Amino acid sequence: MLGDQDSAPAPATIQPVQPVEQRKFEREMHIQYFKRNLQMLPEPYTSNDTHRMTLAMFTLGGLELLGVLEETVSEDNRKDWIEWIYSQQRVPASDGSSHSHDALYGFGGGPFSGLPFQQHSEGIENLGCECGPNTTVHDTAHTTMTYTALAMLVLLGDDLSRVAKEPILRSLRKLQQPDGCFIPCITDYEQDMRFVYCAAAISYFLNDWSGFNRSTALHFIRSCQGYDHGISQNLHQESHGGSIYCGIATLGLMGEEALQDQKTMTRDVQGREDEVAFEERKSRAGFVDLEGTRRWCLQRQTTGFQGRVNKPTDTCYSFWIGGALKTIGSFELVDFDCNRGFLMETQHKFFGGFGKWVGTYPDAMHSYMGIASLALMGEPGIRPLDPLLNISERMKERLHTQTVFWKDAA
Repeated sequence: MLGDQDSAPAPATIQPVQPVEQRKFEREMHIQYFKRNLQMLPEPYTSNDTHRMTLAMFTLGGLELLGVLEETVSEDNRKDWIEWIYSQQRVPASDGSSHSHDALYGFGGGPFSGLPFQQHSEGIENLGCECGPNTTVHDTAHTTMTYTALAMLVLLGDDLSRVAKEPILRSLRKLQQPDGCFIPCITDYEQDMRFVYCAAAISYFLNDWSGFNRSTALHFIRSCQGYDHGISQNLHQESHGGSIYCGIATLGLMGEEALQDQKTMTRDVQGREDEVAFEERKSRAGFVDLEGTRRWCLQRQTTGFQGRVNKPTDTCYSFWIGGALKTIGSFELVDFDCNRGFLMETQHKFFGGFGKWVGTYPDAMHSYMGIASLALMGEPGIRPLDPLLNISERMKERLHTQTVFWKDAA
């Protein structure tokens, strides 16, 4: 018996689960990466020259989130950036000859067709490119570039006093389609949820929603919520992590009423709300089934997040889906350790910045989104982020207190 006991296997000992060792967040390397991007971008970015405004936003915004914008970009250089941004603004002709071109106004993406750059030290303030009868239809503003231009102006400390607010609002009215969606510019008939969000963000920056039809936009967002309760780019398309952020952030910018859930709404019998009033109130709610949408977002987490079902995990969706969950008050349901662990693997160990996937080279967009996602999780060394405008909370406070469209309305 003793021999049998000696030869028997020892009982298994339960060991405590050890946390997976994660790589360090290479903050200084990321700072250097964004600083290099301000000086020169690699050759593959050549085809993105028309999007230079947005690339600049990712770069300057990354330095802002990392808390080093003022120390890495001098005051004179920040003023030069402001002048460069305003040189891309499309404004009505001063002689009144452009009254029929209301869809042209806002900001373009780069200097390929803008005014010559004037340094602030020359004492000349750019107001933008005048659009007249001879303006080519290809030399117009773009809703995405207008959104990122406004965000950068606030980031750089401008008070927005040179922004042509009324022409921009007129353009938004022209660009919104009958179904509530937006096209980005008058020559582009690609319409989807991205441009709904950009139009909403522009309206928020300008503190004026008169160029944005809320009712039709709400209808469009609800119509893009599919059988799986995700949100697609357009009607009858596949649910997508980017469009779910754009749709939900738009609802958040429109206000708490738009974030209501139609499925759980009930008629206020005690308040004697009749069916007509109840249906009208439901029409102002943005969600068809909020719990289903929340579930779709959470099911996209593998380690980080995938943008669609059966797709690989991708750095940018840690923000797109994370920002959506933050907006609906469900971000605490994310597995922070897994999400952070994935992001630590996509940061480049030699160059800084973040790549799309593990082992890929960094790029400006994924680098900014990686930092933004870490900001949502409260990573030390990164400033808190406002998930609706995708800017730092410090920038949003500056928007409300130091820009003409907000401080004058307070």
